[in-house]
Amino acid sequence: MRIDNLTEKLNNLSISVEGFVEKTSSHQKLLLEHVKKSDEARRNIKDDIQSEIRLITEKMDKINEANLNMPKLSTTFSHIRSPAKTKEEITNMVITDLSHQDNNQVLMKEAPQLKEWPTFTGEGEYDHMSFIKTIDMLQEDYAILNELITSRLNSLFEKSAKRWYNGIRQTKGKNTWYW
Repeated sequence: MRIDNLTEKLNNLSISVEGFVEKTSSHQKLLLEHVKKSDEARRNIKDDIQSEIRLITEKMDKINEANLNMPKLSTTFSHIRSPAKTKEEITNMVITDLSHQDNNQVLMKEAPQLKEWPTFTGEGEYDHMSFIKTIDMLQEDYAILNELITSRLNSLFEKSAKRWYNGIRQTKGKNTWYW
């Protein structure tokens, strides 16, 4: 009886060990699956981060390239820095500056045609300061009157910039380039 009892206990112990091994094996398989999923998730996150870094780097390169190609804004803009002039002041400036009128007329005849002027859409990544500086340089180089520039603005602005300008024009009225 004692041997039977020991045999039974040994069988029970063997079954317990087999159950333990089976549970451990099952647990190891679950852990291995979890590790594989974690590794895959880590790789995906790493790929996403590297992709985001590439996009940011490309964007920064474009910004840096645009900054390198943009002329330095070392000159001041009189329409930004000086107070607004009244129509009377502008008229007085034109009348008192008659000595240069002939030269100005020659320069204005040499001014580029409207199709050669820069346009401005106001959409996407744009540089309105570059547009303003270009118009200022044209005005300075060719002695173009404010009224002529103002009359061309509706043709120079496109898309959302044109909608903005037309709205401002309706609410504020006609102003000179220095407004």
